[in-house]
Amino acid sequence: MDMSEKFLRCLVDGKFERMECPQCENTFLTNVYAMECNETSGTLQLFCEKCRKAFLADLNSPSGRQYVILEKYALGLEYFKDAIRAEQLKNIPFIRRVGVLDENDHILDPSSICLFTHDEPEFRLIYIMERLEHLDDEDVAFFNESVHEIDWMAEAERERVYGWVSERYNQSLAEDIRKLYHYYLQHKDFLAWDLHGNNLMRRADTKEIVIMDPYTLRT
Repeated sequence: MDMSEKFLRCLVDGKFERMECPQCENTFLTNVYAMECNETSGTLQLFCEKCRKAFLADLNSPSGRQYVILEKYALGLEYFKDAIRAEQLKNIPFIRRVGVLDENDHILDPSSICLFTHDEPEFRLIYIMERLEHLDDEDVAFFNESVHEIDWMAEAERERVYGWVSERYNQSLAEDIRKLYHYYLQHKDFLAWDLHGNNLMRRADTKEIVIMDPYTLRT
C-alpha cells in the first residue's frame, strides 16, 4: 500500500477530523478536514511527524506551511487546475489531488476524471491544499462588486476592472484574473464565470492573495 492509498484509507476510516467551515462548504461545495490523523495506535500511523513530512515531500509541497484536506463532489477544481496549467497562473495555492473515491469508498483510477462533458461525476475527489485564510469583508465586497460580473461587461469595462485590481492589489493578480477569463471564454460551453470575494483567499504567512475555484459547471 503506497502513501497515497494509506492516506485515503485514513480518510475513509474517519481518522481525520472534519473542520467546521460553512464558507468552504457553501462556496466550494467542499468538506474540509484537518491534516492531523487522530489515530494513535494500530497500523494507521500515517501522520506521525516523520510520515507527514515524507508524504508532503512526495507531493513536492513547500516546507513550513500548514495543510488541509479537501473532499469535493464536483469537478470545478479540476477545471481550475487545467486553467493553471494552460494559462501559467501565478497567484494560486499549493494543491495536489491525492485520489478519487467512489460512493463505496473504493479507490478509482484517476482516468475516471473526464473534463469537457456535461456529465456529473459519480465520485469524490480528495486533495491536499495549503491552509488559507478567508478575506476580510472589505476585500470580499470589492471582488463581489468589481470582478464577479465581468462576463457581462464590455471589453473596455473589463480592462478598467483589471486596472483597479492592479492598483489595489498587484499587477500579477490582475493578469491571472485576465487569464482565467480567457480560459473561461475558450470553454464557456462547459463553464460559467464565478470569481467573487469568497473564492479569493490569503496565505496565512505572507498575506498574499491567491485564487481558488473561479468557475462553476454549466449543466
